[in-house]
Amino acid sequence: MILLLIGFGFAIGRMSFHVSVYYEYEAKIGCYWDLADKASTLSQKSKYIDSFVNALDSSNLFGINDALFFPTPSNSFDSNFEALKSLQKRLHDIDGIDENSFAYQAAIQQITSQEQGEALNMLEVIRSCWVKKNYYTSWNFIYVIIFTIIQGTLIIIGFALLDDY
Repeated sequence: MILLLIGFGFAIGRMSFHVSVYYEYEAKIGCYWDLADKASTLSQKSKYIDSFVNALDSSNLFGINDALFFPTPSNSFDSNFEALKSLQKRLHDIDGIDENSFAYQAAIQQITSQEQGEALNMLEVIRSCWVKKNYYTSWNFIYVIIFTIIQGTLIIIGFALLDDY
């Protein structure tokens, strides 16, 4: 019975840990991107993207890849941060344009489609790099498998011993 409780406690603890890790990222960094995505003017988007870039810049993620094997520029924080900075620069370049002009409307449409489409992979790499740096055991699938095997073994043995009583 004790092994069963330990196994379930371990499973609940690991799930709680994973939830808290992703909540911490959202609270410290990810929320700024979400707010930029919701913003309806370029000046609002620019403000939130600046906050997002500053939060990432202070996270010291440079040199980290979202890959255990075969790192590429596509899964590199540095390359994705560079792409993010180009979006930030584009927002600043457009910021002075008259909001009623065709150029402004075209620019905001382009930026919104970029945020909603191509940026999803970039955001996933950035989030994964943050998790890798701050909570390696949540990022590395080998550790996740090991912990799952341990908790599964405890639960199975606990059920087997429970039948003996």
